[in-house]
Amino acid sequence: MMDGTGQGREIRRGRRRVRLLVVGVVLAFALVSFLVGLLAEGFAATWLERGDPPAWLEVTGGILAVLGLAVEVVALIRMFRGSSHRAGQESPLWAVSWRRRRELARAVRRNVVASPEDLPWLRTTAAQIVRQRRLLPLFGGLLTMNLGQALLSLAPIWLALIGITGVMFGIACWWILRDARRAEAFLRAHPADPATEPL
Repeated sequence: MMDGTGQGREIRRGRRRVRLLVVGVVLAFALVSFLVGLLAEGFAATWLERGDPPAWLEVTGGILAVLGLAVEVVALIRMFRGSSHRAGQESPLWAVSWRRRRELARAVRRNVVASPEDLPWLRTTAAQIVRQRRLLPLFGGLLTMNLGQALLSLAPIWLALIGITGVMFGIACWWILRDARRAEAFLRAHPADPATEPL
């Protein structure tokens, strides 16, 4: 175990690495999208061509787009102002490697404790997995917003996006809920002892 100052430094370094990774992925996605747009002008024009939705469908699409945006904003505010976000930011898991985190998550999912020394880390990992449920409203808001935009325009690109994001978010939600149930079962099977818990 490292001291408080060393661990704090490692936590900040771990958070910085994740932020850089996220920024890199977003920039790479934006660059690829831009290049695809440049290389396929005719194709893009066909896919972006607006359909002719009836008035009731446009109204429904507008309502869903606004509703999705509202859900997204409320979910983000609740997530960043909640205690679970602060707990996640201060988690000692930021100070360990990706490989070690994957090992801990796998052990939690399988409800396996290799050694008593791993228990504090496994409980911390299980609590973090349970907190991932806060992402579900974000997924729901984004999907609702995309559905509204698809109904507003009926452009092929939006219909394709709603299909792709629907499948992706459906799989992600199932995965998060399944892992959260397993993490809760782990925490019930291995309750923390405040007198001996070092983390």
